[in-house]
Amino acid sequence: MKAPYTAPSEHFIRRAFDSISPHYDLLNRILSFNAVDRWRRCAKEVLVQQQLLAGGAILDLGVGTGDFLREFLPALSWKLAAGLDFSAAMMERAREKLPPEVGFVIADFQDLPFRDSSFDLIISAFTLRSVQDMPRFFQGLHQIVRPGGAVAFLDLTRPGNFWHKLFFFPYLKFYLPLVGWLISGNFGAYRFLSRSVEHFQTPAETISLMEAAGFEGFFRKSFSFGAVTLIISRRKRL
Repeated sequence: MKAPYTAPSEHFIRRAFDSISPHYDLLNRILSFNAVDRWRRCAKEVLVQQQLLAGGAILDLGVGTGDFLREFLPALSWKLAAGLDFSAAMMERAREKLPPEVGFVIADFQDLPFRDSSFDLIISAFTLRSVQDMPRFFQGLHQIVRPGGAVAFLDLTRPGNFWHKLFFFPYLKFYLPLVGWLISGNFGAYRFLSRSVEHFQTPAETISLMEAAGFEGFFRKSFSFGAVTLIISRRKRL
């Protein structure tokens, strides 16, 4: 039986992301074969098609260097736009890219410092594998999105097709950590990325956890033969 995935400590993750922040954007493009910007853009377009960009307040959970949130800002005139991360070094790079009116919060996913029903839309890219306590995380998320509001997770996943797996798993085990180490100088951070993708829960398991926290109305779409998956859900209207 496969052992359940366990995220590394908060200290490890913060230190890893602080360390790789100068090379993060470059490596994202190299390791994704320049597809990462297309994944973000396609995710935004799906949310537009689902009529989930209605203005109000938007939060990027795990904002990183700001590229995902930057994709959404021109789409509407948001009343409030905010990014949360626990890596100060990553967030400084986001500040350089995003408009000055965007608010930034340094905090942990497990203790979200927002009032109930604060946001109309919560987006997050490549962050779920850093969550320590998944049920608690989704319960907290359910509280801070308004009734009828939506959450959208874009994350790395594993292809299901046999032929795609033949390429994907050697890439995951060897190419990704080696190239990550050669460019960033931090082997541990990219070994974590490799192993987390290999062992992380499936999208179906993520949806099951979100359902248990009270989310509904799920929509799922995969990109690049299943290497990336978008999961969208809503908080039930009152």
